Amino acid sequence: MSANTRDVLICAAALLEQGRIVDRLSRLLTAAALVSLAVLWFFRIEASVEILGFATLVALAGLAETCLAIRVGFDAALFDHQARAAETPDFTRMDAALVELGLLPAAKTGRPVSARVAGARRLFVLQIIALIAQVGLAVAGGWLRLPAR
Repeated sequence: MSANTRDVLICAAALLEQGRIVDRLSRLLTAAALVSLAVLWFFRIEASVEILGFATLVALAGLAETCLAIRVGFDAALFDHQARAAETPDFTRMDAALVELGLLPAAKTGRPVSARVAGARRLFVLQIIALIAQVGLAVAGGWLRLPAR
């Protein structure tokens, strides 16, 4: 592996590690939505269908973000391991292990590093989009609670 490839993997792993920050923010919103739904249900508080819908959508967007965070974190760990390996990283062995675990389709084996990084970056962007959707839905749901003037 060239020094440039190793540098790309190190940078990609560092970028994907930022997914932890996104995940922490999302977990706060997801927890708030779930607690709100639980309180409304437990105390039998009447709420509009819109409020219930927005809280449910915030929680579902949080679930999607969590799934993406798991994958982004996994990719970050794999890239970091490959970049820091003392010997020349062997993507063939890694691909075989991922196929055996059912985490990589056989058709995607043997891809260059640039394609792997681009795919992981797409997942990271989707993770950010899920957080933005959560924030937007929470704001929209809160807007419904404002008194009419």
